[in-house]
Amino acid sequence: MIMEQKAQQLLNSFPEEKRILAEKVREILLQSSKKLSETIKWRQLTYVSGKTNIAFIYTYKTTAYINLAFFNATSLDDPRNLFEGTGKGMRHLKIASEKDIRAVQIKKWVIQALEIRDSKRK
Repeated sequence: MIMEQKAQQLLNSFPEEKRILAEKVREILLQSSKKLSETIKWRQLTYVSGKTNIAFIYTYKTTAYINLAFFNATSLDDPRNLFEGTGKGMRHLKIASEKDIRAVQIKKWVIQALEIRDSKRK
C-alpha cells in the first residue's frame, strides 16, 4: 500500500499527458504477471521479480513521451523492431500517445523476461 502511494506520487509529478500514458503502461505491466512487483529505483517506477530488475518507466522533462525500458531487451523477441537504443542489454520503447502502447507485446516481453530470469536460476 505504501509503495502504491509512492508510485502514485511519482506519477503525479509527471505532466498530465505523460502521467496518463505512464499509468496505462503501469497497469499493463502489473497485470502481466503476479511474479512482477513495483518499486522505485533511481527515482523511476521499476518492475522487479525477486531481486531481478525487469523493466522501468522513465521520462525526461525535455521530451513529449515516456519510455518503457527492459533491462534484458536484447534477449527478448522484437519482431517489429520496436525497441530503440544501443545498450549492451537494455533497450526502450518510446510512447508518445496511446496508440504507441502495445499492450499485447508488452505482456509478451514481461513473460519472456521472467522466463529468461527463471531459466538462469536453474
